[in-house]
Amino acid sequence: MRVKVLEKNERSIEVLIEGISLPIINAIRRYAMTQVPTMAIDEVLVMVNTSPLFDEILAHRLGLIPLKSDEALEKYRSPEECAECTAYARGCENCFAYLRLEAAAEGESVTVYSGDIVSDDPDITPVYKNIPIVTLAPGQRLVVEMRARLGRGIEHIKWSPVTVATNRYVAKINVDRSRCDLCKRCIELCPRKIFYIENNELKVRNEMNCILCKQCERSCPKDAIMLSWYEDKYILRLESTGVLKPERILSESISMLIKKLDELHEQMNKVTVK
Repeated sequence: MRVKVLEKNERSIEVLIEGISLPIINAIRRYAMTQVPTMAIDEVLVMVNTSPLFDEILAHRLGLIPLKSDEALEKYRSPEECAECTAYARGCENCFAYLRLEAAAEGESVTVYSGDIVSDDPDITPVYKNIPIVTLAPGQRLVVEMRARLGRGIEHIKWSPVTVATNRYVAKINVDRSRCDLCKRCIELCPRKIFYIENNELKVRNEMNCILCKQCERSCPKDAIMLSWYEDKYILRLESTGVLKPERILSESISMLIKKLDELHEQMNKVTVK
């Protein structure tokens, strides 16, 4: 198996994985969406709310604000551990981070942003400070207390660490140069501009840029282009909401999948075949 990083920045990662089957790469993708734990606001206590928003709409907006979670994975208990915690109902400090939002408009209207949320844990703060929550008219006031905990995307989308999680095939492009008459129709129609002519031959710049639209294959009057894909080579792309670094999301999703398979293997070994 080979893994090559094609692209990586603060918000996304794209890797080429060779020697792997489609079900496995799809499992990694789905685990990135649903099984990697992150922090999110889960409980909201509205003390004062004279804003135009109902309490439940306000709570929904607060719950969807991404919170930094890199340190939370080590500092706070997992969702499974918190479910069994006897101090959970009382607000166990190992399960929850506490946040507060207080704002008021006096002389003129004020827009309340995610950056106005104050956390008791400096490691658990909104990823983006400029998310608008509500606009207060003069005389309106808002006081809210919140509890955030670790959760998984399978429970609610607010805990999913990714906005995009895709895997795609790597194209295999075969050009029969004995048939190609260099009509350039494939060059004109290809949306990714991967074809070019050099030394009176049709060539391909980068097969991995191909999106398998098959415009080239359909447009070729001589049937000189045949398009297929590799059965053991895939490109996986993850785009983070900002709560975790993209490379960590990938690493955690693989670890979660391995852990689940180990548990399955352990249980299967206990099965007695009669």
